Amino acid sequence: MPNGVSCAYFAIKNHKVWETKHDPFREGIAGCQTVRTLDAVAASNTVQNVSGFATPNSIIGRMSSAATKSSGFLKKAAGFARKIVYPLIIGSGIYNTIKADDKVKAGAMNAAGIGTMYAFEQVAEQALKGISRNLLNTKFAANHKAARLGIYIARGLTFAAASLLGYDIGSNGAEKLVNNFRENKADKQINNIKIQSDTNKEAVFQDMV
Repeated sequence: MPNGVSCAYFAIKNHKVWETKHDPFREGIAGCQTVRTLDAVAASNTVQNVSGFATPNSIIGRMSSAATKSSGFLKKAAGFARKIVYPLIIGSGIYNTIKADDKVKAGAMNAAGIGTMYAFEQVAEQALKGISRNLLNTKFAANHKAARLGIYIARGLTFAAASLLGYDIGSNGAEKLVNNFRENKADKQINNIKIQSDTNKEAVFQDMV
């Protein structure tokens, strides 16, 4: 089951990126994450159990009511959305690589960033699942709706942070590797030119003797 907080964050973030960079894949991701957010609202016992905090006319109240009524359709749509999120992310990486002036560096950064992001998300999802389950089973959480809501929100924000951190680590790491490789290659070329130049000078002096 998706976490509505992380899905909503990624929906907003990707829509904002689409508005500035006009990357069509980002808008597709935003749409998928929006569907998953609505499904999370309908499916999450935590959100439903804290519905007392939301009035019928509030945003959460309206989303919860609409999502619950169409939960069957949303579940199927969210399942499909989850399957195509990463293909869209990969498509966005390819799109940005094609548009980049330095395609080699952009390709390496996108590939590494997406790979580490996926790895971080998988680790975070499993870790947070166990942690949140243990916290929700405590007596304090069982007796306080606000505590359950706080755990739900914290889980979503932590997952989002892990995803962003994973992408940054992979992308920045790939950028440094490409830069270092190019610098080393340039140094070798300079050294080769210097060696050839010194050799030519020696040959000239030998001819003069």
